[in-house]
Amino acid sequence: MIFIFILIFGVIFLFVNLRQVAPGNKGSILAGALVVLLPVCFIFRDMFWACVGQAFLSVWLCEALLLYICWWIFRLCRRVAVRRPMPKRITVIAARVLLAVSFAVTGVMCAVGYFHNEHYILRESTVELHVEGSHVPSPDSSVALDSAQVSRDSTAGVVRPDSFAAPRNFTALFFSDLHLDPLIRREKVERMLHEADSLKPDLILFGGDFADIHDSVLTNQGYDTLFAKFAAAAKVGAFAIGGNHEVYTEGAGADIAGFLRRGSWVYLEDSTVCTEVACITGRMDLQKERALDVERKPLALLEPGNKLPWLLMDHQPKGLSGPEDAGYSGRLPDIALSGHTHKGQFFPGTVIINWVWRLAYGFGMLDSVRWLVSSGVDSWGPPVRIGSDTEMWLLHFVLD
Repeated sequence: MIFIFILIFGVIFLFVNLRQVAPGNKGSILAGALVVLLPVCFIFRDMFWACVGQAFLSVWLCEALLLYICWWIFRLCRRVAVRRPMPKRITVIAARVLLAVSFAVTGVMCAVGYFHNEHYILRESTVELHVEGSHVPSPDSSVALDSAQVSRDSTAGVVRPDSFAAPRNFTALFFSDLHLDPLIRREKVERMLHEADSLKPDLILFGGDFADIHDSVLTNQGYDTLFAKFAAAAKVGAFAIGGNHEVYTEGAGADIAGFLRRGSWVYLEDSTVCTEVACITGRMDLQKERALDVERKPLALLEPGNKLPWLLMDHQPKGLSGPEDAGYSGRLPDIALSGHTHKGQFFPGTVIINWVWRLAYGFGMLDSVRWLVSSGVDSWGPPVRIGSDTEMWLLHFVLD
């Protein structure tokens, strides 16, 4: 919600300042055209030209706001010191210079940031697990799938938790925020697939925000085959959850969950699946809860009833502080995985993001749960990264 208010303020503030570029109606027409162009690009972002326009204007909006805010601070200080308004001619010249500088800065950031966005980093971390205690599962608390089938058939039969072998060390490849759209290069996804195929992790975990275009477009472009191969790279299974952008695409008639399931991914939404190495819980995204006025299942109904490690995926890293988990006193997940924040993506978002989230990036603790927040493997809107990286995580889970 805070970003909506920032966007509204930014658009109004920029319109007021851009009007000063030219006298009379010319300034108003120029300001209006730039302000209107941004939502137009958002509406038609399935098209390449609109994606390019949205990317450039999104970065420009942030950098222009920063420049104009500094300019207004300077004008205020000058007014206090000199006690008379700035001459109109100087105001017009300054407005034109600031507009030119903002476009130049945006051009440089887009060029440098696009290259940086293309080259993700594979980060590795060892996660020590200490799993103790066994809980009697409630009848519908979790779904246990035969691990031999989980990567190929999300409707495999239910098996009893006590039929699993003893817990063992395992690996998981985790990434989030892919945001497939007309600007993403297929070569990047193919590099990710090659990486997954060479690593052969036990689990592949996707943390939400898969695409910003319709699933029919993804199928026409061959991404269905690509992500079926991606799922096959996991020795045990590939699991995915939805993010806030799945809510937007579903509202436009897309079926990202169905797209992934057809590619042998297990799509989790307020459900738990147990495999031979771990139980994975995927929570409904908070945006879907708000948009559809439905309640998320409490963690008590998602808790697995066995001694296997318990991994939780929740797209937005807000911890367990929701009303559905109030008073929860059961077993806590061994680790939770999120995305969504993009680590701010580019300046000044990379600074502001730390004021918005308790844990904006990396490892930390949220509500007594060890949490990992990824910056995402790609970007939303502008494919630009300045001051943050795109990444995948290879997690080595070691049982002590």
